[in-house]
Amino acid sequence: MVRPFLFEHGVSVVQAGLVAPRTLGHALTIALGLIGWAVVLGMPLLGVLTPEATPGSSIAMFVVVIVFARALAFRGVEGSVLSLDSAYYVAAALCVGTVDAGRLVAVALSVDALVRLADARRKGKRDEDGAWAEAGYVLYFGGMSGGLLVACGWLWRADAVAIGGVHEGAVAVMLRVVAITLTLLVVHYAIQGGRLALFGRPWRAYLRELAVPSIAAEASLMPIGVVLVLLYDPDQPLGFILLSLTYLLINYVFARLSRTGEALAERVHDLEILNATGRRLSASLQLEELVEAIARETCRAVPQAEAVALVHRRAGEKRLVIDGYEKGSETFFRRVMAEGEGAAGWVMTHGSSRRIDDLSTSDVDLGEGGTEGIRSWLGAPLFMFGGCEGVIAVQSTHPHAFRDDDHRLVESLALQIAAALQNANLYELAMVDGLTGLFVRRYFDARIEEEVERSKRYGTAFSVVMLDVDDFKHLNDTHGHLVGDRVLKAIANVVRQQMRGVDTAARYGGEEMVVILPRTEMVGAYNQAERIRAAIAELRITTDDDPPRVVGVTASLGIAAYPESKARDGTDLVRRADRALYRAKKTGKNRVELYWSDDSGPARYPTEEIAVITGAALDEENPGG
Repeated sequence: MVRPFLFEHGVSVVQAGLVAPRTLGHALTIALGLIGWAVVLGMPLLGVLTPEATPGSSIAMFVVVIVFARALAFRGVEGSVLSLDSAYYVAAALCVGTVDAGRLVAVALSVDALVRLADARRKGKRDEDGAWAEAGYVLYFGGMSGGLLVACGWLWRADAVAIGGVHEGAVAVMLRVVAITLTLLVVHYAIQGGRLALFGRPWRAYLRELAVPSIAAEASLMPIGVVLVLLYDPDQPLGFILLSLTYLLINYVFARLSRTGEALAERVHDLEILNATGRRLSASLQLEELVEAIARETCRAVPQAEAVALVHRRAGEKRLVIDGYEKGSETFFRRVMAEGEGAAGWVMTHGSSRRIDDLSTSDVDLGEGGTEGIRSWLGAPLFMFGGCEGVIAVQSTHPHAFRDDDHRLVESLALQIAAALQNANLYELAMVDGLTGLFVRRYFDARIEEEVERSKRYGTAFSVVMLDVDDFKHLNDTHGHLVGDRVLKAIANVVRQQMRGVDTAARYGGEEMVVILPRTEMVGAYNQAERIRAAIAELRITTDDDPPRVVGVTASLGIAAYPESKARDGTDLVRRADRALYRAKKTGKNRVELYWSDDSGPARYPTEEIAVITGAALDEENPGG
């Protein structure tokens, strides 16, 4: 018989908007359970039904079969549990008497409910409505089933069938079994449908997806119930035992078929997820976009995950970083990770995946931060460039949140994530200048055209800053090219330190560098460029002379904004920023110049005037640089 699986509803109370109906549903569940137990225990006390003097061996046989039938129960639709045991309950009523059968079923299913409740709690699953809802579930699970069996047996006079070798005719037994079984099933599923309707389950979908298929499956075993009654003889139980074994074998076959179908559906689902994830990850070669896609796709693939952590190395870097994503708050964070740190360090060291059901009791050294509220953790290694170079991990604040199929899916996702990260790193290596670590000219040309299109589509402004090292040829001629390279590296580091996460910096050619500042108008760009200029002026570079000398360096910068400069495209915008840079060179160097669309602006925008215009607004537009 189909039973509601623990916490079958699976819908947030607030989300469903069913607070009052759900409360009524739980109240109805408890009431039905109490009524069922009242029928099981009260009808004999009132003299309506009289318990049969059933031998203990007969009760034991039915107990054993019911226990094994419940153990073979398999998952139906909507989390329900199906064990095809209704025919056996009816046979018990006709063989050992209605009262004994009802008590047997009520106690057996109550124990079964308690076991399922304990297993759910062990896995960290609790009914969102509290312990009283769980108690109602146990009360209903056994009481309603046992009471319904007693009522149906009394209605169709199951006790009229003789016990102990004297039987009604086969036709009469068959009609009685059919009548009791169909009444039991129809009433049971009607009650179940009413309960589920209070929890938001539509009646029509319930009948189509659960009630009708389940009644048909359970009714198909009525012939076995008839034969069980006809063969029952407590003095010669062999035939009954053999038929009971056949009955359990049929249950086993149904269970295996159901689990095979469920496993096949899970595999198809996993393949669909991997296919969609593969398309999404292959859509970008830019590392920042890829990290975001990995986090979101992993959360979508593993719904139990409350957070995702991606451990990896950026192209050309030795340090490990953790890019984290919290699904609830939609926030990303990044921090440096030490080699061998925590559960991710264990995965990288051993090169194998690991699932931890409860971090608080695991043997993993979590450091000073402890679990930080995380209870369940599942991570898989990322193999790139011939070794383990990262980890993809999902996390939950609930213990036992991840299952075996989640483990397999994360391992499969890790293969795709590793391939995507490796391609992004190779692309970045091909697009990054080997000396400065900034992007190359080819990458910059593509990015600025993308930014122009984005500005046209969304109506947002952006700026370009051109930078050129002052007197760089003289520095090379005086101190040598190695010192010149040292200067370019130091300036590139300054530029990176002053950049925001959305900015793009490239080596444009020789000693020229260029920065794209998205969503930044000319005044904000001036503020950022001025900080870069000031930081470069503070640099001190050691030469290779004997004895070594310390030299200073300065840079001139030009700024053009789009669409303020009225440039036609990205190339034209760079040309205008270069014109502003040329003006900075001609008017004294070590300064920042702005391009004006009509060239009617001053030859140089004085720093004092910029300060008066912008005031504190500069810092608000570019907080923290």
